[in-house]
Amino acid sequence: MATDFSRTYPLLPLRDAIVFPLTTRRILVGRDISLKALEYAEAHDNVIILAAQKNIELEELENPMLDLYSVGVMARVSNVTPFPNGCVKVVLEGEAVVDLRSMNMELGFLQVTVSAHTPAVLLTDKSSRFENVLVQFREYAMHRNITEGMVDALFTMDSHLNAFYGMIPFLQVSLSERQRLLEVGSIDELADNLIEIMQASAVNDTLMVKVQQNVRQKMAQQQKEWFISEQIRQLQDELDGENGQSEPDQLLKKIKEKKFAEPIREKLEEEIGRMKLMQPTSPEYAVSRNYLDWFLTLPYNVYTETSLNMKKVKAELDSKHFGLDKVKDRIMEYIAVLKLTGTERRAPILCLVGPPGVGKTTLVESIAKAMQRNFVRITLGGVRDEAEIRGHRRTYIGAMPGRFIQALKRAKCMNPIILLDEIDKMASDFRGDPASAMLEVLDPEQNHDFTDHFMEVGLDLSRVLFIATANNEGEIPEPLRDRMEVVRLPGYFPHEKEKIAANYLVPRICERTGVTLDKDIAFNEDVIRHAIRGWTREAGVRELERVLERIVRHRAKDMVTGKKFKAELSEKTLQEYLGAARFLDSQLPESGRPGVITGLAWTSVGGEILPIECTLLQGKGGLLLTGKLGDVMKESAQIALSLVRERLQNFCIDPDVVKNTDIHIHVPEGAVPKDGPSAGIALTLCLLSAFTRHPVPTDIAFTGEVSLTGACLPIGGLNEKALAALQAGVKTLRLPEQNKKDVDELPAPAKKGLKIFTHKHIDEIIKILFKGVDKSKCFKVVTKEGSADGKKN
Repeated sequence: MATDFSRTYPLLPLRDAIVFPLTTRRILVGRDISLKALEYAEAHDNVIILAAQKNIELEELENPMLDLYSVGVMARVSNVTPFPNGCVKVVLEGEAVVDLRSMNMELGFLQVTVSAHTPAVLLTDKSSRFENVLVQFREYAMHRNITEGMVDALFTMDSHLNAFYGMIPFLQVSLSERQRLLEVGSIDELADNLIEIMQASAVNDTLMVKVQQNVRQKMAQQQKEWFISEQIRQLQDELDGENGQSEPDQLLKKIKEKKFAEPIREKLEEEIGRMKLMQPTSPEYAVSRNYLDWFLTLPYNVYTETSLNMKKVKAELDSKHFGLDKVKDRIMEYIAVLKLTGTERRAPILCLVGPPGVGKTTLVESIAKAMQRNFVRITLGGVRDEAEIRGHRRTYIGAMPGRFIQALKRAKCMNPIILLDEIDKMASDFRGDPASAMLEVLDPEQNHDFTDHFMEVGLDLSRVLFIATANNEGEIPEPLRDRMEVVRLPGYFPHEKEKIAANYLVPRICERTGVTLDKDIAFNEDVIRHAIRGWTREAGVRELERVLERIVRHRAKDMVTGKKFKAELSEKTLQEYLGAARFLDSQLPESGRPGVITGLAWTSVGGEILPIECTLLQGKGGLLLTGKLGDVMKESAQIALSLVRERLQNFCIDPDVVKNTDIHIHVPEGAVPKDGPSAGIALTLCLLSAFTRHPVPTDIAFTGEVSLTGACLPIGGLNEKALAALQAGVKTLRLPEQNKKDVDELPAPAKKGLKIFTHKHIDEIIKILFKGVDKSKCFKVVTKEGSADGKKN
């Protein structure tokens, strides 16, 4: 068809279609401008220009040049079929690709001038890639509803371009992609685009085939499983009809027999209702079954009867543990209240704090045995996950209740004694803070309705007797410590260790080693005392037990090898079995030397003798402190020096002598750190003894803080200090008067073996100890001219 590019043509905007040259397309036309353009074309030469809209949703074209693509198709109207609703169906035959140049609205429709489409490379009618395109299209047609005859018709076309344009309507591509194919510059480029589109489609087809195969296989497997499970269910229903109930019904019967509280029963019945709707082979069924099993194995409403015979309980505790009277008294108080009230509600929550080896854990076991209550131990050391306390939610795979619900299951009752061992060793990280989760458990106002994340309902823990143990009270979080009744257990005194070893440890060791006590081996008091002093330094008795066990094992070896021995042990036998002693007894400083005082110190393993030495040298008034002293103890030395300078005139010594004197104070065992204010009195007396050249007997020990005014202030650890003083050979102990109340609580050996005096002021002690000072022997400083400051020697 010869094209006249000088005239205007009617324009038919297309919303969702593109007509390619050499192809025929039926279009439904209904807009006014489109109908008028079509009428104009019919009235003239049936030629019309087709252009696609960029936005197919646009109803009215406000700016046609922008709203339409700039490349369209010149087509011929071959047939028009009107419809009653005013629309018409028109058959259009594409003839050539044209460029739209200018538009105007005349006679109620769009009219356009066009020019021939001028790409960089003109389209020819032949393509070197024709065979490749046809092979791809045949493969493409196999997966779609494209008839074999249509494919063959395209293969027999003489014009490659006609064949390509005939393929495009069958391709599943977007309107913008079709427009791009229309605007392509050469037939080879068009062939490359078609191959690319059909190859991408082939990849998608392969993937879809694979997905459909997998879906079919899975559906077949599910159908098979359903068929088998349905047969099993039908058979089970038949058996249930003859012999009994289904599994959910059996569980429901057990739940009713348990007599759970109403909220728990409703929760479990709801869970069983869900189970009946599930297939027994489904994972959700197993999760629900596990949930119900936990409730059925829980000892709900099962309580053991507590022994209320106080004499029997006291005798049981005394037979297994020496001392620890505070804890025993607290348990006896609980039993007394229980006996009067008849209810176990609001059981005390105790926390035993003490150094390792004093018997905290074994004491709790003995308490449970004495009260005839079931005992469960929960070790909290290193616990970091909050879920360990409150359980995991059932949404997680492998979810299970927390440690407290598991403890109730192991205890087989709802009122056991639960030991919370090493509660000060809990930690926290990104998984939560288990110490915070413990707050609800250990709060008597809340633990009657403790909710575990797994159980999802409240359970009563108020009748459980919780007893926690800890080594360091400061490591326990304050809110948690506030909910517990802290009972502090001090270390054992030497005389207590002797009784524990003789009455508890030795018989137990002999029993488990097969050595007969008294017949094969015999321990006397001196041997036990020597073993304690020479091979142990501890607050508890764990190391002592290991030492005694080494002795008994060595005796067992002698028995088996036939070696002759005496049953009675001696200090020589101990050295033979254990080797040289690891520790030496504390010795009092050499008596009769000025500037030497016996002080006392407290350590975590007991009391210690603290000798303090002072020497005065000619110098410039410096104060040198050695012995690895802490800041507080250094400050005590400064206060002591000020007190002594103030009192030097009482001994006819010029206070200015201090300006020309270097003072060196040393506390022996320099590798051991020392700190605290309790050496204040001893430091003051040490300095005064050095200046007055008056020795203080070393069998007099001093402990107490001193203020700048000379007031004697109270100190702690008196029990340990007094026993250490007695063991070292001290005869007299001088203390601040405010510690007088503690004297009554001293161990009996200390009260019997020591003379104890209390004082309000340092001057009281000075008056007693320095009453007969020879003032002619007091310290003096020699000047450069040879004269002396102070009194003559």
